[in-house]
Amino acid sequence: MGAGTGFYYTRPRTPVQAGEMIQAPGPLSMSIDIMIIYQSTNQGVRYEYWHPMGPPNPPPHAHSQGRGRGRGAGHQHRGQSSLQNVLPAYLASSYSEGGGAAGAGPGDYAATLDNRLGLPPATQGVTGQVVDNSVGGAGLQAAPDGARSTTPTWKVWKFTPCSRTCGGGQQQTVYICTGQGGTIMQEEMCQAPKPPPQTVHCNPRPCPPSWQLGEWSQCSASCGTGLMTRTWACVQEVTPTLVRAVPPSTCPSPSRSTMVPLTQPCTLAPCSRWEVTAWTQCSVECGTGVKTRLVTCRTEGRRVSDDQCNVQEKPPKQELCHAHTCAHHTWFYTDWSEECVGGCEGGVQRRRVWCSPGINSVEGECDQQERPPETRPCPRADACAAAWFTGPWTPCSEECGNGTSSREVVCVVFLRGTFRATLDIECNADLRPNNTQPCNPDPCPPHWYYTDWSQCSRTCGRGSRTRSVQCLDHHQQPSTRCNLAEKPPTTRNCVEQPCNAPSDRNCVDRFKNCVLVQQARLCRYSYYRTVCCASCFQQY
Repeated sequence: MGAGTGFYYTRPRTPVQAGEMIQAPGPLSMSIDIMIIYQSTNQGVRYEYWHPMGPPNPPPHAHSQGRGRGRGAGHQHRGQSSLQNVLPAYLASSYSEGGGAAGAGPGDYAATLDNRLGLPPATQGVTGQVVDNSVGGAGLQAAPDGARSTTPTWKVWKFTPCSRTCGGGQQQTVYICTGQGGTIMQEEMCQAPKPPPQTVHCNPRPCPPSWQLGEWSQCSASCGTGLMTRTWACVQEVTPTLVRAVPPSTCPSPSRSTMVPLTQPCTLAPCSRWEVTAWTQCSVECGTGVKTRLVTCRTEGRRVSDDQCNVQEKPPKQELCHAHTCAHHTWFYTDWSEECVGGCEGGVQRRRVWCSPGINSVEGECDQQERPPETRPCPRADACAAAWFTGPWTPCSEECGNGTSSREVVCVVFLRGTFRATLDIECNADLRPNNTQPCNPDPCPPHWYYTDWSQCSRTCGRGSRTRSVQCLDHHQQPSTRCNLAEKPPTTRNCVEQPCNAPSDRNCVDRFKNCVLVQQARLCRYSYYRTVCCASCFQQY
């Protein structure tokens, strides 16, 4: 009980019946708020209410015998109506002059139409004659004897067809120009402007369940050719803005008109994918080496830039390879040294020679007759002439995306037993090594960028901090190629100093489901803050 009435809850016993229902016989003594907490999909809410419209029939004392001498008591005021001061027209031939109305007279017809429009019943005279209340007049007032207005006036004649056969439609009033006694006249005879049509509701009953075709789904493929699907759903249109799903058993059997395709192909942009060549041979004949292959991004057989493919899925361009076990008891040697040791004319070049022994063996087990020489005469007579010397390459200027590496190139001459730098013109310019080279040509992958954390959303108790996170490429432009698994969090909890506890010792939960009230964010209402004080205090 509450608000001046009782509330009664019922739920359906079978699936065919309507959903759960709350009814109140009324009248309400105060405004109420109805809140719904649901766990499954909400199929829609339909509500109805009744508003007092006054007595459906004229008071009994308004009818008396005689002709035009008595006066009705008028009608009681029931609030403003959308069709106030408008009564339907009637034909003079349907009205009996001698006394009360015979059969369904104009008074009965007007009362019926008034009830449909929600208007007060027409004021009756002693003979049952409808008192004139022209559109634009001063209201519904009885005219004195012998002073009935003969000026043509606009009257409601009929309604246009309802815009909908079910589910709540609209129809409009049609006005005609009438003279004395309700005689229909030409519209030009009415001096007052023709009233604008007025709209009333009609056919409010829900439409019968029917099959409705759903929207096409998204394409099953992200590129190239895929499929889109759609399904039939059994729905019922309650109002023009409320369509709810109902059990399929309530809809009629599908007909041939419903046999439409439920799938159709869809074509998106061509797919870009990585293509690889065969692996090269291993870089060593024995032991562990490296093999390489060519990896390219292609669309419909033609090569495109690597950024059009998913960098995260790019196959490796090289990998380790393991050849057969290297032979033992074999001579290995290095390249000849570049400098000439011992002078420009009698100098020699050196190299290192090494014997690969077997397990628990020594170098002496190699054939000494096959030992490669460790020195040789300098191959050029001009070994002491100026030559280009290069330094080590510097680290690449970019980690990715076509960087550059540089090194020093110096013209050096061997003079008086030592190498000394000299002018570049002393060396052959055509043989000058490059001092720069490109490096790290692979495009840079996008990275996650984020801002600082915001302040805590609450000054006491438990709150949260937020920040913005965006995926940007190496040009710091928005990108969609970041790894979602590595995305930094955008929110995190923060705990400030505890809030002051309420002084009232009665701040407890009176219901066991108060945790649902907190999750549904209903603590902003004073009623729930009272009956679920402890749970709501933890939230605030």
